[in-house]
Amino acid sequence: MKKILMLMIVFSMFLTVSCNKKMIKGTNIEETPDSKEILTVFGYYLKGFKEQNPEIFLEYVSKEYYDTNGTDEADDDIDYDKLIEILNSDAYHSLEKVSMTTIIKDLFFNDAEDKAELIYFYEVRFKMKSSVPPTEENAFIQHDGMTNQKLSENNKMKFVKEDGKWKIVSGL
Repeated sequence: MKKILMLMIVFSMFLTVSCNKKMIKGTNIEETPDSKEILTVFGYYLKGFKEQNPEIFLEYVSKEYYDTNGTDEADDDIDYDKLIEILNSDAYHSLEKVSMTTIIKDLFFNDAEDKAELIYFYEVRFKMKSSVPPTEENAFIQHDGMTNQKLSENNKMKFVKEDGKWKIVSGL
């Protein structure tokens, strides 16, 4: 009886271990070719954003890109052409010391429509030219005409599979 019980325990442990899905390191996301590809695309986006070089990630942005910026107002919506305009603007390229920290929260797939959504938290820090002139000189602080900025929030980046490749369709 003891042998049978021990055999059942070992067998159940074997099944438990063998049935576990492999997860992407540091996430609760199952490691599949699609999830790995999406996170690779996301990595190119992060690299290009930090280096202020959109050429690094633009090949992964769908020509059907469209983002409402979370509002019902059409004047702040961004399509692919507007995105290119923003990424080539002097304002975008005038940012300095850009850094971005992200925490990937989840990745959802809609296999029927070849769509996916990556949920993540981000914090972006950068310097930009100050619109407020320095008020007085201080021996301890040298004003460089720049102000520190920080933006942080949860975001949803949407993907669609086009010609067998995952492309960003919203959420930059």
